[in-house]
Amino acid sequence: MGEAKRKSDVNRSASYLLLDNKNLGSTYPVSVDHTFLTDLFNLEKSYASDSVVMFRKNSHPLRKFHVTGTTIRFMMTISRRFNTEGTLAGCPLHRLYQLMAEEYEESCTKEQFYAEAHKLIALGILSVSRSGIINEWKLESFKRETGRFVLFHPLVFTAAFTDLPIAAQKLYLYIVNKNGEKLKHKDKELLGRHSWLYTLTHKSRPAQIRELLHSLSELEINGQRLFLECSVEKDSLGRWAVHWVLNPTFVVQHVPGAHYRMVPKAKIPYSQTVSRLRQLFSFYRISEVEQLGNGNVFLGLAQLLHHASMTILRYAAARIRDIVMRYGFHGMDLVSMLTVELEDRSFAAYMEVMKETGAYRYIEASENEGVYAEARPLQFFRAIKDKFSLREFAKVCSRAVAELGERYSKPMKTPISSADEHRFRGSALHHEVFYLEDFLLELESSMNGKVIA
Repeated sequence: MGEAKRKSDVNRSASYLLLDNKNLGSTYPVSVDHTFLTDLFNLEKSYASDSVVMFRKNSHPLRKFHVTGTTIRFMMTISRRFNTEGTLAGCPLHRLYQLMAEEYEESCTKEQFYAEAHKLIALGILSVSRSGIINEWKLESFKRETGRFVLFHPLVFTAAFTDLPIAAQKLYLYIVNKNGEKLKHKDKELLGRHSWLYTLTHKSRPAQIRELLHSLSELEINGQRLFLECSVEKDSLGRWAVHWVLNPTFVVQHVPGAHYRMVPKAKIPYSQTVSRLRQLFSFYRISEVEQLGNGNVFLGLAQLLHHASMTILRYAAARIRDIVMRYGFHGMDLVSMLTVELEDRSFAAYMEVMKETGAYRYIEASENEGVYAEARPLQFFRAIKDKFSLREFAKVCSRAVAELGERYSKPMKTPISSADEHRFRGSALHHEVFYLEDFLLELESSMNGKVIA
C-alpha cells in the first residue's frame, strides 16, 4: 500500500508545472470532456466549404468551421473553469477572458476571445441563459456521448506550446486523446488518402505531417521532450503511418482526489442593492418576487434602485408589497410602475426644494395659461433631474436666487408668465427669454462644475 501511494505521489507531482503565468504556485493538469474535444475537431470536416464570418460587429473575423489557437485556449479555459456539470454561473465573458489570461503564459487578444465565444454559441456548442439574476454558461457537448474525459498536462499553457503552428498543436492534442493514460505505449495512425490527420491539420502529404511531428519532438519542457519515439514512415505493408511513443512524464494518469478544476465564485450584479432588497422582501414576506420572470423582474428592480438610498428601498419594497397584495404577483409590471412612482417622488422632492429656496416663482406660470401652467414644473424637472443630485440642486437653487436677486433687485412676488415668453418685466431682461433650467446649468458651469453653497 505504501509503495502504491509513493508511485501516486510521484505521478501527481510530475503532472504539476511551475509556469510564468499569474497562477499562485504550480499549474495542474486540465480535464477536457471527450465529446467537447471531438465536436471541436469535427468542425474541420467542413473547412473546405467554410468562409470568414464576423461574429461580432467590428470584431475579429473567423472561419466558422476551424479550430484556431484561440479555440484551444477557450476549450482549456472552459474545461478549467466550468463545474463538473458543464456549467458556469455568474461569470461575465470579460471575467472568463481574464481567467484565461491568468493561466496562459501568452494569451490571445480580448477581441479574439470574444469572437470565439460568439462563434461557439452560433455553432450550438456553447450556450448562455439567465438563471435568476445572473447569466449561466452551459457546454452543450458535455458528457453527451461517453462521459469520458481527457487529461492534458499543463504544458499546453506554456508559451513554447502555443507558439507552435496550430496544426502541430492539434496533432499533439489528438495524439494525447488517442493515447489516454497508457504509459510508453507504441501507437500509430495511417496516412491514407482520406486520413483524418490530413483533415485535422489541413495537410496532404506525409512530409508535411513529418514536419509537424518534428516541431513537436523538438519542444522541451524542463529538459524533457514530448516523445520517446516519433516518426513518419511506411509500415510492413508499404502504407504511410505516423508512429509515436509519448514521454510518460507528460502522460497524466488520473489519481483519486486530484484537482483539475478551479470554478470562480459567481459574481452577483448590484450585490449591495440585491442584498438589501432580499432582506426587505423577506421582511415584507414577498420573497417570491425574486423568482418572477426567471429573475428578470428582480434584476430590473436592482438596476432601477442601484443608487437609491435605504429610505427609497424601503418605500419601493412597501409599494411592491401593496401591489402584490392587491393584484397578485403577476398582475402588474412592477419595474415600470415603480419607475413612474419613484420619478413622481423625486419630482415632489425637487419642487419642495424650489419652494424652500424661493426658486419656484421663476418657473411658476399664471393660472390663465391653462395646460402650460400645469406642464411647466414637470418640463423643468425633466430638464434638470439628471443634472443634479437633490443636495446639489438645493445649493445651486439658493445660489441662483441670491444672484438673480442681486442682479434684478428682489425676486418678484408674482409668478412669471409664459405669455410674454418668460420675460422679466421692468428689467434689462424685458426682451430676453428666460428659462431657469438654463440659468442653473450655466451657473454650475461657471463654477467649474462645482456647486458651491
